[in-house]
Amino acid sequence: MTRRSLFALPALLSVAALTLASKPAQAWGPYGHAIVADIAQSRLTPQAASAVTQLLALEHHQSLDQVASWPDTIGHVPPEKGGLPQTLPWHYVDTDAAFATYDKARDCGNDICVTEKLPEMEHVLADPNATPEARLAALKWVVHLVGDLHQPLHAAERDHDKGGNMVKVSYFGQDRHGHENLHSLWDEGIMDHERHLVVGPHYTIDFAKAREEADRLNSQITPGQAAFWSGALSPDTMHEAVVQWTDESHGLARSIAYGALPGGNRKDLGAAYTDIAFPVIETRLQQAGVRLADVLNTALSAPVSAMGAPSSATP
Repeated sequence: MTRRSLFALPALLSVAALTLASKPAQAWGPYGHAIVADIAQSRLTPQAASAVTQLLALEHHQSLDQVASWPDTIGHVPPEKGGLPQTLPWHYVDTDAAFATYDKARDCGNDICVTEKLPEMEHVLADPNATPEARLAALKWVVHLVGDLHQPLHAAERDHDKGGNMVKVSYFGQDRHGHENLHSLWDEGIMDHERHLVVGPHYTIDFAKAREEADRLNSQITPGQAAFWSGALSPDTMHEAVVQWTDESHGLARSIAYGALPGGNRKDLGAAYTDIAFPVIETRLQQAGVRLADVLNTALSAPVSAMGAPSSATP
């Protein structure tokens, strides 16, 4: 997507009202993305929190969890209805499990992957000369892509299985009418089973329940963990940090998501796999929340007044 088409996104903001009626979520599911957003919002600096409030108010939202799944929504809406299906590759990077780490030339030579798009969106969000509408769209992408990047199977694939989407599994003897796969299990299946975070019709969720879960996970994060996970993030180190997060997820995909699978062609997963995977899922949600707060605090460090009033000018 060109910089001009990105700045034309305000014309598509109404798409956020559309539901995910018949399409699957892209990562973590709506509960996971909401939890990451809620953890981050509780860790914003006063200045960043004020800026976030101003941006969200453009669409009459009050919290980041309300917009955390917007990029999934517009990706599954056809162009003739205002959607942006061309952005679907922004959500992941297919680094083959045969390789130990991400390599931009090999894995994302066209810059269309989560590892390259996340810093790009952060740059727009941090730009005081961008229109408020463009910064709001970038905010939504940053919130979502940080979450995506911390799902291990969004940074790996094996034997061209599309991040585990082609690996059919059953989970505690169920396969959701033949549609269960390894990727969806990591997106939401394991979390649903362990925390009873069941997504409703049209991918609706109970935001109060998501916030309770976020509060529980957030309360378990020690100051030392938060400091270690954040590192010394700055505009100059943003891309380096994102590559590090990519390699973390890739390594977890290799060692846990794929590595803990039983042998043979049939994948019947249950308690043994969950005992290994679920602690990883919870930790990745915590890390994503802490790091998202750090990204937003860094990007929104400019004076709030620089945001100006909503612009109605055509880009």
